[in-house]
Amino acid sequence: MEVSNKELFTQFPDQSKIWLYQSDRALSNEEMKQLENELVTFVEGWAAHGSKLWAGAKVLNPYFTVVTVNDSLVPPSGCSVDASVHRMKDLGLEMGINFFDRMKITIQEGEELKQIHFSELDNHQEALIFDPLINSLGELRTAWPRPIEKSSFAHMVG
Repeated sequence: MEVSNKELFTQFPDQSKIWLYQSDRALSNEEMKQLENELVTFVEGWAAHGSKLWAGAKVLNPYFTVVTVNDSLVPPSGCSVDASVHRMKDLGLEMGINFFDRMKITIQEGEELKQIHFSELDNHQEALIFDPLINSLGELRTAWPRPIEKSSFAHMVG
């Protein structure tokens, strides 16, 4: 189910806004399909002040889901962003997943993806990190995952 980041949302420009949601555990293939179907349905009806948002959603791997908006066409409003967060919280409750646990970080060592507590980051300095704090589609396409020293967590290692 995994797709190359460079091939994500090819109809969207690099500056499109993204929101990354990290699950607190690895999702099964069935959960990944269910989650993606639910989010695609959500973004098809997503609007800001009555104007449809040009948006997309994709499950990237067993830990991460992305929602993107081409905000140069119709920028998302605070209410529309709140609606997406509420949808993720609702889906989390329905599926038994916490998408808002900020204590876990997903890393890649070799081919293995795994989650660690952020306090363990110093023990994995050679790993690539799936930086949850990036916010543009261009960054997702070209620099994700990235070396820890080039991430939002660089100050935590060394």
